[in-house]
Amino acid sequence: MKRLRITGKTVEEALEKLRKDYDLEDGEYDYRVIDKGFKGIFGMFSKDAVVEVTLNKNYFSRRIREFIEEILKRAGRFEKPRVRSNGKTYFVELDGEDVGKLIGKHGKTLGALQHIVSIFLNRLSDVKLNVVIDAGAYRERRKKQIESIVKEAVRKVLKSKDKVMLDPMFPFERRMVHELVKKYKNVTSYSIGVEPYRRVVIEYVPEKVSSRR
Repeated sequence: MKRLRITGKTVEEALEKLRKDYDLEDGEYDYRVIDKGFKGIFGMFSKDAVVEVTLNKNYFSRRIREFIEEILKRAGRFEKPRVRSNGKTYFVELDGEDVGKLIGKHGKTLGALQHIVSIFLNRLSDVKLNVVIDAGAYRERRKKQIESIVKEAVRKVLKSKDKVMLDPMFPFERRMVHELVKKYKNVTSYSIGVEPYRRVVIEYVPEKVSSRR
């Protein structure tokens, strides 16, 4: 997810420079030796060692945890963030006495935190990484709310044979809506607008068509 080339008089020196410059801990990187280097003869013809290093998920998980902990110091009383990864996605679980502050109205504060952490993480990586943050099991509760919202919206659409526009939602919520709509006949869904005001429209159709995100 992040590859670096480090040079030094020896392989050991190159790796020590790497750990110091990038604040790395054991188990947070893998490496392979490109060139062992050459000490030279009587100080002549020397050549530096070259090492290719790949920062791994342990490094990114720690940096996410530390970054969030620094933010939470100013926000109230919280437990240590729990971070796990699956491929290119990092899942963060937050809890504590003041967890409600992190959620905010309709999850807006939580969404803002997730956006900030995502920016921070991707500045450390060569490839696009995703961050999903949950606080106090908010996402599970929100899932149930969205299921009810979609059920009621589909009922109105089928009755009026028209369309219903939902309130603005986060990307993960819109994806959830699209998946739920697929279960119903004679309705389709699509998203309109730009972030952070992008919203889902559920519309009546004579025949089922694929949902568009």
